[in-house]
Formats: sequence, structure tokens, C-alpha cells
Amino acid sequence: MDEATTLATSRPTRLGERRQVSVLSTDMVGYTAIIERLGEEGALAFTRMIYERLSDAVHRHGGVVRGFAGDSIMAVFGIPEVQEDAAIRACRAALSIQAAFGPSAGDIETKFGVRPCVRVGVSSGVAVMAPVEGEGGQLTAVGNTVNLAARIQKQAQPGGCLVCDATRRLVEWLVELNFGGEHEIRGMAKRQKVWQLLSVREGAKRFDASVAQGLSEYVGRSAELAELSDALDRARTQLCAMDIVAEPGLGKTRLVFEFLRQGKSQDAVVLTGHCSANGQRVPFFPFLEVVRSSFLIRDEDEPREIARKLESGLRRSNLKTTENVGLLLNFLGIQPPAGAFDGLDGVLIGLRTRDLLRALLRARCATSLIVVLIEDIHWIDHASEEMLSKLIESGGQPNLLIIHTRRPEYVPDWRDKSGVIPLALGPLAAPDIGYLIQTRLGIDHLPEALILQVTERAAGNPLFGEEILSFLLEQGALRIDAGKVEFDAELGKSALPPNMQSLLAARIDRLEPEDRAVLQAAAAIGRRFDPGLLSSVSGKADETGAALRRLQVQDIVYREAKSSDYIFKHVLLRDTVYQSLLSDRRTELHLAIAKALEKRNDQRLAEAAETLAYHYGLTDRTDLAFTYSALAGVKSLGVFSLGEANRYFASAFALYQHDPACTTQDEFAAFLASYALCLNISLRVKTMLDLAIKVGPILEGVGDSHHRVLFLHHHSACLVWNGRYRDALEVQSELSAMAERLGDPRSMAYALVTELSVSCYCGRLSSEAFTAKRQKAETVLAGLDDAYLHNFFLAHVGWNAVSRGQVAEANQAADNMIVVGVSMNDPRSLGYGTAMKALIAMVSDDHETALEMAEQALSLSRVQFEITIASAARCATLVPLDKPGALDEVKQYVDSCEERGWALFCSTPDTMVGVGLAVSGKIDDGLRHIEMAIARREQEGYQTAADWYRLFLCEVYLEILSGKGGASLGVLLRNIRSLSGVFMFGAKRIFSLVEQVRSNPQFDRDGHHIGRTEMILGLLYKIKKKNVLARRHLTEALRIVKPSGPSPMLTRIEEALAELDRARR
Repeated sequence: MDEATTLATSRPTRLGERRQVSVLSTDMVGYTAIIERLGEEGALAFTRMIYERLSDAVHRHGGVVRGFAGDSIMAVFGIPEVQEDAAIRACRAALSIQAAFGPSAGDIETKFGVRPCVRVGVSSGVAVMAPVEGEGGQLTAVGNTVNLAARIQKQAQPGGCLVCDATRRLVEWLVELNFGGEHEIRGMAKRQKVWQLLSVREGAKRFDASVAQGLSEYVGRSAELAELSDALDRARTQLCAMDIVAEPGLGKTRLVFEFLRQGKSQDAVVLTGHCSANGQRVPFFPFLEVVRSSFLIRDEDEPREIARKLESGLRRSNLKTTENVGLLLNFLGIQPPAGAFDGLDGVLIGLRTRDLLRALLRARCATSLIVVLIEDIHWIDHASEEMLSKLIESGGQPNLLIIHTRRPEYVPDWRDKSGVIPLALGPLAAPDIGYLIQTRLGIDHLPEALILQVTERAAGNPLFGEEILSFLLEQGALRIDAGKVEFDAELGKSALPPNMQSLLAARIDRLEPEDRAVLQAAAAIGRRFDPGLLSSVSGKADETGAALRRLQVQDIVYREAKSSDYIFKHVLLRDTVYQSLLSDRRTELHLAIAKALEKRNDQRLAEAAETLAYHYGLTDRTDLAFTYSALAGVKSLGVFSLGEANRYFASAFALYQHDPACTTQDEFAAFLASYALCLNISLRVKTMLDLAIKVGPILEGVGDSHHRVLFLHHHSACLVWNGRYRDALEVQSELSAMAERLGDPRSMAYALVTELSVSCYCGRLSSEAFTAKRQKAETVLAGLDDAYLHNFFLAHVGWNAVSRGQVAEANQAADNMIVVGVSMNDPRSLGYGTAMKALIAMVSDDHETALEMAEQALSLSRVQFEITIASAARCATLVPLDKPGALDEVKQYVDSCEERGWALFCSTPDTMVGVGLAVSGKIDDGLRHIEMAIARREQEGYQTAADWYRLFLCEVYLEILSGKGGASLGVLLRNIRSLSGVFMFGAKRIFSLVEQVRSNPQFDRDGHHIGRTEMILGLLYKIKKKNVLARRHLTEALRIVKPSGPSPMLTRIEEALAELDRARR
């Protein structure tokens, strides 16, 4: 009967039908011994009596008995007719069975001389119904649901009843349950939670969670409830966000709870996520909860079942693809199917995951009114913060109400955005606190001294008011007898602690030692805790359920709605318990929690990496703390959550510095490669350069390895971003030599691409040599699946062309990047390619187009590198376009870059500061600023940039020499010395600057930079009335620039030549 149960039915059932059922299994304790003692005839009568009582209990509640083995039955609820309430029927039948054989069944003992004791198990789920004896034969139910009932029944105490966790979910709040532990069940991969069935709440149809939580009547927030209700109405036409802010204990969570159980919100789908102090470093922590609940994913679900649920949910939203299934599996920390991420790296995976989450939300909003509730965002992780910000800032989404709660010390960036409605909760008024006391105690008339003492001490905080009442009752200062209240005001005044923390601590101190120990273990897990995990940690699994029930009665914890988890009544209560732990005890508990989590997730450790890193990080197991911190960092990097990834990597590195024996050299090298990638793509340049100094000797000891090659690549890149070009060249040379020795394609690819990139700044490669290296790199890259390196390569192919003044080639490279960006949906290629278009436009003096392209690039870019390039291009256009406030904005940008160590990205905007100063009338300051910028680039080794700035300086000199500035007399007088110097020596200075620029071997002889030198010389000769020389140089400039098409630079050349022609006539 354990493996399959034969079922008969009064009407035919389709072949192989899957049916949601609840199965009840019973077993009598000591049946064999009883039968032996009764003899054959007595045994027959006894067995008939057992069957009658068992079957009667089942039939009275709508079940059918389909298996009988003398001392046990197997009953099924949900056949032959479907029963929506099969689970509660099975629970009622289970309790009826216990009543039939319990203390009230003394007649059995009178007749047979024995008092039988029965164990009962109830399971719920899907069973397969099919006749095995041909058409019209009896049905057989097969599956885990059938077997589970018999197996959990064996775990029950004599006279007890256990139900499975699936049954618990179906009868939530309709019955009284007690956690019965977590057990190994044969045939089940994971340990199973079971629950002791104590009673059914008679008359309940769907008992509200507030009863189980012991909530008092809600008072004093009618205006706030009305605001939430109005927001829900507005959300039907456009996105609305409620920002609920209050100090701890003022009722943020309770307000939302009361709102969501109002009639108006009943037609909304509520998606809830919680933030927590422990989850602050877990990427998308609240959204993980939202996704799991949206797809009905349970803790006990195996990866295959999770994938099935994801596929089904995505299909309903018309979003089902292999990649999307993989994205969600990866998001949940589960290995995606092979091939799901071909051609993708962590950046693309992370960005597409974000896009998919928003698409899923839009799909839900298309068919239902959605409420997204994110609680306690003062603990929000960076990835979720970004996600929430973009949701709110995008606006316009109908059928979406976002509610988030927070403490005042955290202020979200989107607080003042359109559609965000602030809702601040203040303290309750004294009459409301008084009414709260009345409803909590169930007494209409209370002593004035009690009301006064509680309202004064509570100071409008409802949580504090409730805790004061509990304390006074426990102390004996407040007594209720037969509906009358006795209050000893003096005792209450003297005994009541001065603040809430002291009050909570006093309550905890009065707990029984065993209950306090369980509570302390729970506090180490967190405000929300799994009772199964708690039972493993406490070391007293059999007693955990009873302890939790006592703590529920004392209003300290409650079981969370629609979950098997328990939760502290308030985070302040959890914090008080945790802070009371001595350091040694804390360490013991965190170690026990970590070990239990490892055991529970032994096949899915990546899924629990962040939690394991947290708990092991609070123990002396630095080896495991390092392992899981590094794994959590890689996992965060894999969904492009760079903030969290950097924090985990930094924690792991700190552990290594404290205890170098916590990992092996090879594992540490692999860790450093990931850490360096994260620092590079997030442009944490200073951290990367500091890290390289610290780990240099360690990597020397590692010797040649691909991981070291990767580290050297990112080190070289960050040296470039920092303006240390010669150092970058040295690191690149070390990398290239190592890759040559290793000889593997991946190392060679990184070496070639790094050499090409560094050559754009420390020009050691001629144009021909660059082309040859580029072609070699293209061949090697064709065999590699590395989206990061492909983008890095394409970006520097384009930048090389811009650096040499090869406008046509640069445009082609930019177009190629944009094509790749569109085809791969890769914002890096798209953003950088568009930003490059802005830089190309600047080379041709088309600053209007440059600004337009830079702002377009900013809107397309989602990765820090591309955002920074686009920002630099935008800032460089503001001064030439004479935008209002341009000089101040560019100065701020330069200061920000310098603070972050981004010397490369602020170099051109910094030169524009000099141009801006000169244009604004501070000519001496402007010229000096540009000269200093040239000197800095020379010192750094960035000769190309120094020569660009020489061209800028030439343009400023030309503007002064032309006399077209229209400066006022005051400006002329303030700059008399510098103007005199320019008029006396400006022409000579221009000739010198141009000669230096023309001697740069990196500049293409037919490129725009050389073309500009010809234009500058032509314009200078024109000013000096040397028209033949002017015409010669301007004609050469025209030859170079014209093939690239129309541009302001070309127009400038053509107009100068036209003026010369008119003068000649």
C-alpha cells in the first residue's frame, strides 16, 4: 500500500488523469501485540470496530477509503469529485480519528481491554489516477503524494497527526499548527518540514493572518489608508509610487497590511519583497522573493521543477525562450541549461536579466492591477535600488502601484520624481494610544492612571505601547479578572524600564532558558527564519516546535502568512535578542547556521553563497568565509551587480590579508582575475591600482598562468584610465611575454588586444603595424566566446583611428560597433560606437552634432565605461558651443574625474576649461591652463593628446590674432600683458606648435589632425596677408578634409579660400 494504492470510483475517470488530492494515512501503535492477545474472534471484532471508526471519520468529511490493512487505512480526498477544500477535509478527518480513539473512547477499553493509539499523516499534492486492470477496472493512485502520507505518518508521535508543508500551505490560518521538525523522508531528495495538527478553527472560511499574528485593532491611520486607496485608483491609469517613511515601531508594515486587506485592493495582485540587514549585500534580494512567489517556486523544489515552473510562467507571458529561462535560473542562483548564454558575458546577462524582469512586470500589468510592495528599503541592495529607481523614473506604466517602506535616515534618489507620493507616519495621538489599550485588553473602561502611564511612556509609538502592556501584565502591575482591571500605578512606574530597548531586553530575560536559547538561535539567523534551519541549529529539533508555539503565545514571534517561515514581531525585538549574545555564543551560532545551510544546499551552494559568506564571515573559518565571499562576488558579477560584487571581493581580500592560508595560490589567482575584471568595468581605478601593489609579490610566486594574464590586462587598462601610460606599457609588455610563454589562444588574445589598446596612448605601433596586429587579433578572437574582450577590441580599433585623425576609418569602426550593439542587444557597443561618433564630430569642429551624439550615447549606455566616455565627449562640446554655465559644469566634471582617478577621461574637458577661460576674457589664465595641460600629457607619455591640445592652443592664438573676439575695453586692459605677448610672438608660437604636431609619427599624413595644421597655417598666413602661402596650406587642408564629407571644418576652409579668391580679384 506504500507504493501504490488501489482506488475504486463510482464513475469513470479519464485514463492517466492528474488530480490535486489530499491523502490520509493511519497506523495503529502496537496492533500486532493487541491481535495476539485478543485471539481470532476477538481480533475480528476489534478489526471491524477499527475499520468502522476510521472509515466513518473519513466518510463524514467527504473522503473515500481505498486501502485497509487491518490496523491502517489509506483515504483520499478529492475523488471521485474534485474538492477545492480537500486539504481541510483531510485535516478534519484526521482530528476526528484521534477523537474516536482518544480519551473519550473508553468504551473500547471496556469491551476489548485495550486503549488503541493511532498515528495519522496527511499529504497534499498531485497524484496520477489510472486503472491498471484495463478499462472499467479499479483506479490506482501513484506518486509521491500517496507515498508521503504513509511516510510522514511514521514520524508522528502516538496519538498525533502530522501534515506535510504542502498541506500547511493549503490550510493556512484555518487550523492550529505547531512546527514538527524537518525529517529525512525516503524517496525525497531534500529534508521535509512537517507540522503537528492541533485543531481546526471552527467556522473559519479563510481566517485572517492578523489573528495568528495577534494584531490588535487598527487605530489612528484612517487618513493614511485613504491616501493609499487614492493612489491605487490613480495607478490604474499610470504608475504611482507610495513612499512610506517612519521611525521604527510607528506601524509602516501594519499600515500596508491593513490597506491590502481592504476590499478595494482585493482585485490587485500583490508581489512582495523584503529587504533586510543580512540581505543588503545580496543582489536583487527583495526581487528574488518577488520572482519566486510570482512563479510559485517553493524552497523544496528541485532545479528541474523550478525550470518547469519558469517555462510555464514565461510561456503565459509570451516571453518563453531558452535564453530567458536561463536568465531566470541564473538569477535564482541555479545553473542554466547548456548553450543558454552562448555569446554573452556577465554584463549582458545582467542587463538582459533586468530587461526581462521589467518585461515580466509589464506583462502582468497588461492583464491585472499589480501592487509591488518592497519593505524596509533602508536595507536595500544596490542592484534592487537601481531596479526600483528605473521602474519609478520610467513612469507611465498603467496598472502598477509601487509601495515601499523605509526609515527616515535613508532617502531614495527618486523621492522627488513625478508619481512618487510621500507618506510620513507620525506618532499616534494620545486618544489613539488609549483606544489601542482598550482594544488590546478587551476592556471598555480603564483606570486613568493606566492610560496616562502608557500614553506618556509610549510617546505615540504603538509598538512601544503594546510592549508596555505586555510588560505590566507579566510584572503583575496590571491584572484583569472577570472583566475588571486592577492597576498598581506605583509598581508600574517603578518597574517600567526607561526606553524600548530596555523594555524588550527585560521581556527576553524573563523567558524560560530553553525558549530564550531557541530565540537567540533564531536571532542569529535573522528577523525571518526557517523553522527547519532553526531546529538544526538549536540542537533540539524535537523541542523547537513547542518552543516556537510558546513564543507565539507570548507575542514575540509569529508565523508569516503564506510561508512556513517565522518572523520576529519587530526588528527591534530581534536586534535586542541578538545584541544580548556574548561573542563566543554568537560565533557558535553562526558556525552552526553555516554548517546547516551547507548541508541543506549541498547540491546548490551557489544559491546560498551570500548567506554562507555572511555566517562564515562571523566565525573563525576564514577558509570557508573566503570561498563563499569569492563565490558570491562571482555570482554578483554574473548578473552585473558590480556594487555587491566589489563588496564581496573586498571582503574576501580582507580575509586573505588577515589569513593568507585561507586559500591556495591558484584559487587566489583565479579570485584576483575576477576581482580585477569587476574593478575595471566599474572603473574603480584607485582600488585596482592599490590592489595591484599589494598582490604583485604574490602573483610573482604564482608564476605564469592565464588568471595572471587576465589580472595584468585589467591592471594595464586601469593604469591607462589613471593617466599612467608608461606604466601601462610596462605591464602590457609583461603580459605579452607571459602570453607568449603560455601559448594558449585566450592568453594570446588578451595580450594582442592589450597591446593594441595601450598603443593608442603610448604610440609605439605605426599605422601599418597596428593593422597587422589588429588582423592577428581578429583571427584569434574569432575562436573565443568573450563579449567583454570583443567590445574592448572594437572600441580601441575605433579609438586608434580617431587618434590618428583617420575620420573615414573611425566612422567605419563606430558604425561596426553600432551594428554589433544592435544585433547583440549590447549597450556597450551601441553606447561606445555612438560616443565615438561624437568624438569624430569634434575632430571636424561639428560641435552641435557632437553634443547630440554624446547625449544619445548617454541615453544608450548602461555600463560605467561607456557612460564616462559619453560624458567626456558631452563636456568637451559645451565650451565651444558657449552653453550657459558650461565652464562651471566642465570644471565640476574634471574635479569628479580627478577624484576618482580618471585622468584619461578628464584630459580633453580639462583643456576645454583653458579654452573657456580664454573665451570668457581670462586670456592669461586660459593660455596658462592649456600650456599646463600640454605639459601634463607630455609628462604622462600621452604624446597624441599633448599634440591635440597644441592644436587647441593654436586656435586660441588665431582667434586673438584675428581680432574677431569683440572683447570689451575692460577685458583688453585686464589682459594687456598676455595680449601683447600674443601679438608680438603669437605667430612664431603657432609655427612652433604646428611643427611639433606635424612631427608626431602617429598622425596619418592624410588625416584630419594634419589637415588641421594645414588649415591653421593657412589662416595664419591669411591674417599676415601672405595670401600665396595661405592659399597653398588651405588648399592642402581642403584636399585632406573634403573626402570625409561636409563639416564645419570644411566650411571654414572653403570660406577662407573664397575670401582669398575675392581679394585676388
